[in-house]
Amino acid sequence: MVRTGDELDGRYRLIAEIGAGTFGVVYRGRDLETRGEVAIKVMKQVADPSQAKRFEREAVALARLRGTAAIFVHAFGKTREGAPYIVMELLTGRDLESFVAEAEAQGGRLKPAKMLELLRPVAKTLAKAHEHGILHRDLKPSNVFVLDAAAGGGVRLLDFGLAKLIGVESLTSTGMVAGTPSYIAPEAWRGEKGLDRRVDVYSLGVLVFRCLSGQVPFPTSSMIDLCRWATSGDRPSLCALRGGLPASLDSWVQKALAVDPEDRFQSIDSLWSALESILASGAAPPY
Repeated sequence: MVRTGDELDGRYRLIAEIGAGTFGVVYRGRDLETRGEVAIKVMKQVADPSQAKRFEREAVALARLRGTAAIFVHAFGKTREGAPYIVMELLTGRDLESFVAEAEAQGGRLKPAKMLELLRPVAKTLAKAHEHGILHRDLKPSNVFVLDAAAGGGVRLLDFGLAKLIGVESLTSTGMVAGTPSYIAPEAWRGEKGLDRRVDVYSLGVLVFRCLSGQVPFPTSSMIDLCRWATSGDRPSLCALRGGLPASLDSWVQKALAVDPEDRFQSIDSLWSALESILASGAAPPY
């Protein structure tokens, strides 16, 4: 195991731990050649080969998405013990969950124009990922990072740890549903094979719903009830939860969150262009 103060490949020094997930630990680090600060994600263990493969896929996915809103990768390699690591840009700001929660704490909701500004780069990045045969599969507010103005502003799409390269074998164990519950597409809940870009289309639809309404489409703490709703329940009215939105937005929700992928928007581009058109045609809510 690596620890604070260690150097990786003689170039990257680990300064302090700043976060941890299921498979990896993220450190604030320093590039000893450029003297700049970076974020370094190191896999916790390599006992399970599928975990190492998943980690490697994240690095490959991010490298393919340079020039988009995906977090920028400087390098990737392995520690002396063989644990994979990824060197990424160090971000300053807060995730979208915190950003939206602050607006809600002040008694309001995220304005549609602001939502479009924040999620437009995410939509473009997902579309580009799909062009490269990459599914994100874990889109949610905590994986969208809003940069501070002092850091240049904008957003970054994080955590491609569940990313799947289309056409490559699945790394998810039999019976395991990958993703964050409220954002999981119905076909993933059903355990269907051959998942495609429409799982990300669904998740982006839920993310838009969350930003505009202040809640996910079916708030519940019961995984069983959530699974039942996702695979067979009626989709809610966004306009009933927030007044002043164009009425046609409810039809958009029905299509974005359709149970059957064939009834859903077939691409991120088609979902996003329809959303932009609808919101451009109606007056923004006063709050």
